[in-house]
Amino acid sequence: MKKLLLILAVLVMGISTVEAQKVRVMSYNVKNGYGKDGIKDIKRCGDLVRETQPDVVAVQEVDSVTRRNKFDVLGRMAEAAGGYHAYFGPTIPHGGGKYGIGVLSKEPALSVKFHRLPCPREPRGLLVVEFKKYYLLCTHLSLSEPYRVESVGIIKEVVSKLDKPAFIAGDMNAKPDSKPIVAFKEYATLLSDDSKYTFPSNDPSICIDYIFGVNGTFKVSKNHVFYDSLFSDHVPLYVDVKVGKAKKGKK
Repeated sequence: MKKLLLILAVLVMGISTVEAQKVRVMSYNVKNGYGKDGIKDIKRCGDLVRETQPDVVAVQEVDSVTRRNKFDVLGRMAEAAGGYHAYFGPTIPHGGGKYGIGVLSKEPALSVKFHRLPCPREPRGLLVVEFKKYYLLCTHLSLSEPYRVESVGIIKEVVSKLDKPAFIAGDMNAKPDSKPIVAFKEYATLLSDDSKYTFPSNDPSICIDYIFGVNGTFKVSKNHVFYDSLFSDHVPLYVDVKVGKAKKGKK
């Protein structure tokens, strides 16, 4: 009997190992490649992604064929990264084109959905990209705290309808002890290290960029912030995490 129980335990552990997978999730507000060193070059941001090799990247502040950037910024970044798939979420019309957020990924998406988030002066959005075993939700929240808090509630409703583990990543424009981040922590697990500052890149003094996990089990093995990067006004960050499905009946 003891031998049988041992065999069953080994099998269960094996199944768990198969279901769990390692994912490198990156968040990067690129400011269209305008560096704090005075150089404008989105290719540098793409090169950093190529060197880092994340599975998915939540990207904020990208133009699509505007007067100030007469090309698809996200697409050019994806090309420099080494042929990543690119998914754009337009938040506002700008300069004859569009401005917004995006996702880069190694594997092609199964579905892509865009949700509007509140902010009258500069509309915001949530880009939900589905992959085989998880989702990545990219966002860039309002500069106004009431709208940020409202947005966190909307994101909660969105993730409650998802059937796989999900990552929420982006520029939240909020400090770790602020109402929006506290609200996020009520239903999501903070995966990034909020003691590591992400803005401004030339002299980081606050953390406003985050990566959260929801609808699954998450075990972080590495947490990294690129303090030496001046390719934008934000520094990029990533987490290496082992993600598994949530236990039945739990989020």
